[in-house]
Amino acid sequence: MPLVTKKEADAYDRMIDAADCISQLLMKSGIDIDEDDLEILSIFIADNALAVMQILKRVSKRDLLPRQNEET
Repeated sequence: MPLVTKKEADAYDRMIDAADCISQLLMKSGIDIDEDDLEILSIFIADNALAVMQILKRVSKRDLLPRQNEET
C-alpha cells in the first residue's frame, strides 16, 4: 500500500466531497443515468475540477438559461 501524506489524504477527501455534490446535482436534474455511471462521471468531473473551471469561466450569468439563472 502506498504511503500517503495528510495533505494528499485531505485533497482526496475534498475531491470525493465535491464528487458527492456533483452526484446530488446530477440526480436532481432528472437525467436518467445508471448509479455506477453517475459515480464514475462525478468523480471524473471532480478530479478534473481545474479543467472544468477553465471551461466554465467562459460562461457568464447572462449566458445561462432563465431557469438556471434563477437558482444562483
